[in-house]
Amino acid sequence: MPSPILHLKHAQILAAEASLAGPVREAMASEITFARLGAIFPDLPFYTNIVPMTLGYWLELAAENCPVAHRMHSDHPDRFAWRFLALASEDRTLTRRQRLALIGGFFSHVALDLDVHPLVNWCARRDVIRFGGEESHHHRLAEKYHSLFFHLDHEGRDCLGRRDFFEERSRVLEEPFFFRLRPELPVVRWAANVMSFYGEDAPSPPQVAKWLRTFRHFAFLVSLPAAERNGRRLGHEAHRERYYDNDDFRFVDFWNRGYRRSVALINEAFEIFETNDLSPERRQRFLAAAEISDLAYPPERGLPPLSDRVRDFELVPA
Repeated sequence: MPSPILHLKHAQILAAEASLAGPVREAMASEITFARLGAIFPDLPFYTNIVPMTLGYWLELAAENCPVAHRMHSDHPDRFAWRFLALASEDRTLTRRQRLALIGGFFSHVALDLDVHPLVNWCARRDVIRFGGEESHHHRLAEKYHSLFFHLDHEGRDCLGRRDFFEERSRVLEEPFFFRLRPELPVVRWAANVMSFYGEDAPSPPQVAKWLRTFRHFAFLVSLPAAERNGRRLGHEAHRERYYDNDDFRFVDFWNRGYRRSVALINEAFEIFETNDLSPERRQRFLAAAEISDLAYPPERGLPPLSDRVRDFELVPA
């Protein structure tokens, strides 16, 4: 997937997008915390425990097995997206603006996955061939560098290693918790209700709260000064050429496609929300137009065959 940090930035940019339906744009801007939650919603189940996650990253191990996260990305994500939209339309647990912000964030995530994830996968497979190692680890590196250089281009510096990232920019709950779980929060119960789509595998509110707490731990960890120093060390031109802008692809082209798709998806979802038309016919038209295929392995386009692009090069430590 694109990095959660990139998903958060993507939602922030969309919150000021003039071509979004006015009520959605206003909701995303005024309820940005809920927009951020929607923007990382499909990735929440990846945040199991910060200790093994961190050790796995530094030891270059394969990513943990997270069944619910894999199902959210690959087990009929189109049907889950409709479930998300339907509950946001009908369930009054949250306010109208909060639900609209969640819709905007969620469909921004879906759109970005569909257009950027093929590039992440391509980079990871390329580097397995070149370097060996675990594909999921190379996947994490590609995500990291895409986010790093995107922020460097848009803000002049990475957002990591900054106190404001932990205190504000990564906040996905109005009342974030770091130690004690808060499964009783309405938004946590709402999220668990959405995920009941997965039947026996569905998480309980306490489980959802644990994922949210681990995401808070993650945000704290990457806000430490060491993360900024690491970003400065890694943000050199060799890594930009390898991951971001080269003869084979320009990351910004993939992001732009995801941005355009985000606007179209969010506006279509808003129309359904506003009319409350949840009929089978409307569902079929929406899913056919949205083309929400496998979010983990969407169809690739605009990328050369790997067999033509794996060649000798100077090894730059990741």
